[in-house]
Amino acid sequence: MTTTLSRRRFLKIAAAGAGGIGAAALLAACGGAAPQSGQPGGQAQPAAPVQGDKVVTEITFWWWDQVGEVWKEPFEKAYPNIKLNFVNTPFADAHDKLLTSFAAGSGAPDVASIEIGRVGGFTAKGGLADLLAPPFDAGSLKNDMVAYKWTQGSTADGRLVCLPWDIGPAGIWYRTDIFEALGLPTDPEAVEQLIGGPDHTWDDFFAFAKQLKEKSGGKTSLFADAGTDIYGAVYRQQGEGYADGNKVLIEEKATRPFELAARARRESIDANIPWWGAEWQTGLRDDAFAGMVIACWMQGGLTREQPDLVGKWRVVRAPEANYNWGGSFMAIPEQSKNKEAAWTFVKWACATPEGQNIMFKASGVFPAYKPAWEDPLYDEPVPFFGGQRAYRLWTEIGDNIKAIFRTPNDLQLDDIVGAELTKVLQDGKDPVQAAKDAEAEALKRIPDLQG
Repeated sequence: MTTTLSRRRFLKIAAAGAGGIGAAALLAACGGAAPQSGQPGGQAQPAAPVQGDKVVTEITFWWWDQVGEVWKEPFEKAYPNIKLNFVNTPFADAHDKLLTSFAAGSGAPDVASIEIGRVGGFTAKGGLADLLAPPFDAGSLKNDMVAYKWTQGSTADGRLVCLPWDIGPAGIWYRTDIFEALGLPTDPEAVEQLIGGPDHTWDDFFAFAKQLKEKSGGKTSLFADAGTDIYGAVYRQQGEGYADGNKVLIEEKATRPFELAARARRESIDANIPWWGAEWQTGLRDDAFAGMVIACWMQGGLTREQPDLVGKWRVVRAPEANYNWGGSFMAIPEQSKNKEAAWTFVKWACATPEGQNIMFKASGVFPAYKPAWEDPLYDEPVPFFGGQRAYRLWTEIGDNIKAIFRTPNDLQLDDIVGAELTKVLQDGKDPVQAAKDAEAEALKRIPDLQG
């Protein structure tokens, strides 16, 4: 079994065509997508074309999902003097090629997409324009953006280099068909009164999970994997990240999530099925688990891969606290020769209801720009969730989430903690010791960290 801490491994698997969820809509919604056609740019900008007596400025936008094309026509209609050249840049290469262009001094696009797992490596380095400085005016957008995403796109010295684009509010998903068959309540309000929201704890959730498994005769668990469903949620409820600047926080932030994940595995209340792969798909079809603790972007993949389950899902808030999993940003490299036109696009795409909701309707990418949520769409019944008004619930969750600044060490810290989580779940390692060992390893391998 492979235990995963983040979506990063999933995105790589999907990009490689391995047997994961694999749906482009899902990957788009969680900030990454399976590559389609097209390769990253980096070529010299072509000469600006002319329409009548008006010069048309061309800008290049890198993202890793072909659904980015949905913006081209409406944006160019709104701004006929700007031509948007979308380049589908495979997720596995997008961030590294951007960093390579910074080192080379050329080759960057006018607008780059940056996934949350990699944002710390960009906020802590040069190469991206400060969107709070002229000719930009991002400061005027701060109060309209989800607060934690603004923090994640900011630098410790007060610059904003990554404008929030989308978010991944998360909660407890469950299947009404299985709940009904087991004699359990199916209405979201009734289920939340048992296990969800700030009035309940993970102890309440575990007790319910035991009850469900007993009622099923041991056939069905409430969730698939203690690592993804439990550790992933409890850790992120504290704000995603294992360091505050150079201060490492692994013991502080990983110990309780380790303990709860270990308890779930020890008490056999998870299905012990790793996420994303063929075994997970089979388990879903065979009712090996009746729910999941995951983000809103899961809707896209399930719609594509498990259409027979559409309408059977419901969602409630996680116990104790809200949390986010995933999301992405837009940034303007300093190399751009067309910064004002690039900013026009970024602002339209990320900070107008039109731009945000065009993408939301096309792909499920959930807006970080709160005025987009005023669209009547967010109060409509959602067929996927059996008519539940789930989009409004996502907005309520998304507007109440903790965050800390991201750091350039995030990927390495994720891997260090992930290795210890695997030992906890596979080998029965003591969770407290695992957290201590992970922090010690981080201090050993990353010289600029402090305990």
